[in-house]
Amino acid sequence: MKKLLFWLVGAILFFLLLLKGVPYLMNLYLSANADRIVSSLITRTNLFGDHQVSFGDIHLNYNYSGTYLKIRDIKVSPSVGLGDEFVKVDLSIDELDITGFKWTNYLLKNSILVDSAKIDQIKLVSFSPPLDSLQARSSSRRPPSQTKGKDYELIAVNNFDLENLSIELYNNLHDSVRVQLKDMYLQVQGFKLTKEDIENPQALFHVDNVSGSIGEAAFHFDRFRQYALVKEIVMDTELRKMNFGYIALLNKQGKYTYTSQFPERQSWTKIDSAQMEIRGFHFGDFLGRGIIEIDTIFTFDPRVEIFVDKRKPENKDKRPQMIQALFSNLRQVIHVDHSFIRNGYILIEERPNNQSPRSGMLYISDLNAHVINISNYVERRGENKLLRLEGEGLLMGQGLINLLAQYDLESEKGDFTLKGSLEKMDLRLLDPMIKPQAHVSIESGKVNSVKFDILGNDFDGTGKLTVLYEDLEVVLLNADLDVDNNFFRRIGSFLANKLIIKSNNPKKNGEVVDGSVYYIRDTNKSMFAYWWQLIFSGLKSTLTGEDLEKLKVKEQERHGLSTGQKSGAISLIGGIKSDQPKQEEQLSRKERREERRQSKNQE
Repeated sequence: MKKLLFWLVGAILFFLLLLKGVPYLMNLYLSANADRIVSSLITRTNLFGDHQVSFGDIHLNYNYSGTYLKIRDIKVSPSVGLGDEFVKVDLSIDELDITGFKWTNYLLKNSILVDSAKIDQIKLVSFSPPLDSLQARSSSRRPPSQTKGKDYELIAVNNFDLENLSIELYNNLHDSVRVQLKDMYLQVQGFKLTKEDIENPQALFHVDNVSGSIGEAAFHFDRFRQYALVKEIVMDTELRKMNFGYIALLNKQGKYTYTSQFPERQSWTKIDSAQMEIRGFHFGDFLGRGIIEIDTIFTFDPRVEIFVDKRKPENKDKRPQMIQALFSNLRQVIHVDHSFIRNGYILIEERPNNQSPRSGMLYISDLNAHVINISNYVERRGENKLLRLEGEGLLMGQGLINLLAQYDLESEKGDFTLKGSLEKMDLRLLDPMIKPQAHVSIESGKVNSVKFDILGNDFDGTGKLTVLYEDLEVVLLNADLDVDNNFFRRIGSFLANKLIIKSNNPKKNGEVVDGSVYYIRDTNKSMFAYWWQLIFSGLKSTLTGEDLEKLKVKEQERHGLSTGQKSGAISLIGGIKSDQPKQEEQLSRKERREERRQSKNQE
């Protein structure tokens, strides 16, 4: 009996020694080899395979439930001689705390499983070649490593806290920042990154829930002449919401400096002061499959400025895509049920191709819009194949505009309808645009209403426009955009008011003149330019009395011209030609002929 008791006590002591001794021996081993082990954890992957790792203090504590790891002052830097054709990463972390690291998964399954991780004060700076060269070399997002690192099959963290993370991604070719993220604070539950996610360009990773904020994000493009800037980003995947306190598309160069760098016409665009709220963001689809699926987007107070220098020649080979083609060819799968714009402002400025001393401009304020069914996700949009845009705003701060546009997203011809109206406004408010463009000023005139109904496609559009106005009179201006006593300009103004332009609609007898709409699309211009030309054709036919057949003949003749020829541009006031320098040149030739005739008579 004593012998049995002795063996029992011995077994218990051996078990206790084993229970305490194995962790003790493991911790001795881990402490002695901490630098090598942790370096191997990081540098075995493709991304860090050609990098060096250094640490400050390392503390490892093993028990049977997992390993606790605490590291201070982690630094990862590229190896000497790593070429610019590879991704280079400079990474620094002040403190990393990991609990529950599973060695069996790491050694036997090439996976990292962790109960919780906390990373504080992270700064990542990455230098890479242009993105197109990376995509050309590999279908994955990362170029191959010189040391042929091996990515993990799985990295999983149950609870993940990131505090004060900043990221800068540089372009090696231009030595310029491509992406900047500052002041990121994120709490992540159920994080999983698989080898398939790394190899799939559409996937990022999987999370059960993410909440937190990003102080600032900037994305530079257009050879780093423009950048998108977003501030005060707050997200919560459980509530499926995101908020953006500030959104802007900014230019590093002024409008004339920017446009002068291009041999052909290129618009300068600026968006500022916008705020956004996203509701119903399907984060799982985005992170796992790269699909952007959103229930509702609200955009508040956007200010948009667009500048075009028309002294630059147009690129006739340019082919802006219409709506249905744009969505069909878009690589990104997207679906947004509803998108709202509140209190927007759009300023359009054009420098005309003439001798005007300044640009023309018009603006729309108090803009509100609702877009329904922004989608190329056929499975999600189902039977609804129409994209619908409803909008209203104040033209030049006074005339209320209403617009309804509908596009058939499945139409091969790009079928669409365009309906709208303009309520009362003083036509003299349009002078800031008309004067520089046409060297014409509106002396008087008032619009009582404009209504249009247009049916179009990618080739042409037809319809009806009715504009009711009264007391319209114009005057021709000189090269300085002033009224003078030049005899020929005075005669031109008289003829324009009496013979070309009808001063009132309805006429004095009460007859209402309806304008005909017809325009053949210029394939090198945008969808919005096409909309304007359709509406303008109806305005012009109302003022000049041209019917639909005459409009069609003119349009066919215009498109039948050879490359480089012009069809006699018509100004914003129908029938008056906008090429003022040519008109003045013709007048001067007449004057010279008259002088020669008088000198001969004197002889």
